[in-house]
Amino acid sequence: MEKGKTVIIGLTGHIFTDQRMTRIASALSSNGYVVRLYYRKFFKYRPVKTPVEVPFETVPVVCPANSGVLLYLIFNIQLFCKILFRRVDYLYAVDSDTLPAFTLLSIIRNKPLVFDSHEYFTEVPELKGATLKKRIWNAVTRAGVRRSRLCITVGPELAGVLSKVYGKHFTAIRNVPSAIPLPEVRKAEPPVILYQGALNAGRQLELLIQAMKDLPECKCILAGEGDLSRSLREMARGMDNVEFAGLMNPPDLRRLTLECFAGYNLLEPESLSYYYSLSNKYFDYMQAGVPSISSRLPEYLKLNAAHECGVCIDNTAEAITSTVRYWLNDKAHYRKLKENAIIAAQTLNWENEQKILLNLFKSL
Repeated sequence: MEKGKTVIIGLTGHIFTDQRMTRIASALSSNGYVVRLYYRKFFKYRPVKTPVEVPFETVPVVCPANSGVLLYLIFNIQLFCKILFRRVDYLYAVDSDTLPAFTLLSIIRNKPLVFDSHEYFTEVPELKGATLKKRIWNAVTRAGVRRSRLCITVGPELAGVLSKVYGKHFTAIRNVPSAIPLPEVRKAEPPVILYQGALNAGRQLELLIQAMKDLPECKCILAGEGDLSRSLREMARGMDNVEFAGLMNPPDLRRLTLECFAGYNLLEPESLSYYYSLSNKYFDYMQAGVPSISSRLPEYLKLNAAHECGVCIDNTAEAITSTVRYWLNDKAHYRKLKENAIIAAQTLNWENEQKILLNLFKSL
């Protein structure tokens, strides 16, 4: 390993909300790399009171535009200008929306480019029907992939798809949590169904709230914020068994997860970005020994077949309700799912996954 090499990372999101980049940047930093992460200093929602400290340098970038074409144009110009004369050995672009600046910097500075695709960017729900925008982002991504020395993404299924689409090998580095000893925790009463993550379209959160009307013996907690924050709260108005916890820092969220009965992870399959996704919440539930309820999508079907720590169901309120009721009534089956999750977490953890990342950087 080459000690002291500088890795500059670009991120259009906020570092507080991106556990994947916190893990990756921390892993590189703790293994001798000098890491500087540029992120957009914009937070739409009230931040948590006690944000987690990170062991690497973060550089906030204030962008006058917060959405649309101007956001991406101005932010990439800012990234380019701020990084152009900085010391750098490796440039690390997070998703296609930082590729314009980082691809150009890689050419001008003649430095290796690493591309980390967190999703199938040109197939996100926001680009559905936007033919021109999709073509532009596809061209940007193709140019960045051609220039990249390393291409990585979040899961094996998406890695296979992106490798075929862009004609270059993508390596999967899953966003799994660190292995932490499972403490003895009293489960919350009434039993809690937890959703953690963004409250955005396509997450089937309306179905979850609808299902809670038929599960008065349970409680639902949604930990996060997003575009649907207001409409979901309106939908749940008057329901005593639905709670919105807002944004939580990772340690507090883990403590909450440990107390829960089930983890919720349904996604809309019509978006190819969601269809091939592998969310970190699936592994967060697993690491806490909490059985999860997922959609019938490739990654989750494969993981549940291998580890049997949850179930994949149809995206209906009835399927949610019947699954929860079955687990409540068949305690032996539920206990087996929980035990399987704990066993799976012994291998599916960041301590093992980060070895892939570090070996890739050694190859540079």
